[in-house]
Amino acid sequence: MRQNKMARGISLAVTALFALRVSAEELLACGLSNYYPSQYTCFDDDFLCPIINGVTYIQCGKACYTNSQYSCSNGVLKPYNPKAVVLESCGVNQYDPSKYVCIDSGFLCPIINGQATLKCDETCYNPKQYGCNLDMIYPLGTSPPTCVPEYGDDEICNDEGCFVLPCCKGLISVADKCRDPCQLAPQSC
Repeated sequence: MRQNKMARGISLAVTALFALRVSAEELLACGLSNYYPSQYTCFDDDFLCPIINGVTYIQCGKACYTNSQYSCSNGVLKPYNPKAVVLESCGVNQYDPSKYVCIDSGFLCPIINGQATLKCDETCYNPKQYGCNLDMIYPLGTSPPTCVPEYGDDEICNDEGCFVLPCCKGLISVADKCRDPCQLAPQSC
């Protein structure tokens, strides 16, 4: 009986610690969904893939996969056999799925020590050390970067000086405000 109470106590403590960790983590947006970056990765700004037992799953078309079992050839999942050297297609490029993963059907990121790196804007990052939000890489355990919405002030000044914050995707900085370039010059859009 005492072991059951002890096991329940340990279980409750672990559950409370997990809940505290998740509640302290910031929710990020991925399209119309919100997610915790410790549990999911956002691809193409609107597609979530899970992180299961520390393994980051990668988007391939409308599916998620692990690079230890599958490869992705232009948005189509293929069974991965590490003993066979088969080149897959990633856009116009050919790649070895034991060395790279194909992201967004055209962007290659390397596999380093068995861990697939992921795309953030135009670079690759290690998801065990970094996260990606708003096309910006940030160290895990720190707050993800934020962006300035339309008509927001993109310059903040304090006693340490002035800092320019990034405008949200699709906006540009004009006169210390983030603005839609198509509203400023409709003929260019």
